Amino acid sequence: IVLFFKFEDDPFRIEITKIQFPNEQKKIEQELSKNKKAVVYGIYFDFNSDKIKPESKQVLDEIAAALKDNPDWKLTVDGHTDNIGGDAYNLDLSKRRSASVKQALITQYHIAPERLSSTGSGVAGAIDTNDTIIGRSHNRRVELTRQ
Repeated sequence: IVLFFKFEDDPFRIEITKIQFPNEQKKIEQELSKNKKAVVYGIYFDFNSDKIKPESKQVLDEIAAALKDNPDWKLTVDGHTDNIGGDAYNLDLSKRRSASVKQALITQYHIAPERLSSTGSGVAGAIDTNDTIIGRSHNRRVELTRQ
């Protein structure tokens, strides 16, 4: 699925995001088991928002299933952003987004709050260039780490 975004504040700015759904069942659980870390794509937010979009449900389901299958696991949810906007703003946005993921797991999936923590890294820890649309889409992600 490819999404096109137009922005009211700049009618000539268009952002294109490719949505890829996980191909393998339990991919997140496998990564957390093997590496104690999983890079997660597929949790979506509107621009400048910390509200999780409905199309994120499949990935949230997978995270919750991994936690339910492994009741001794505790996870840190770390939000990352691209470089659109200032560093301080992106750090705050990444913290709010990771807190939203944590809260969704608690309220919608009944994961015990003491099993989750959240933090945000903003632009720090970019895994791709921020000079291209594709690179920025790679940098907008959530990372899960087993504690």
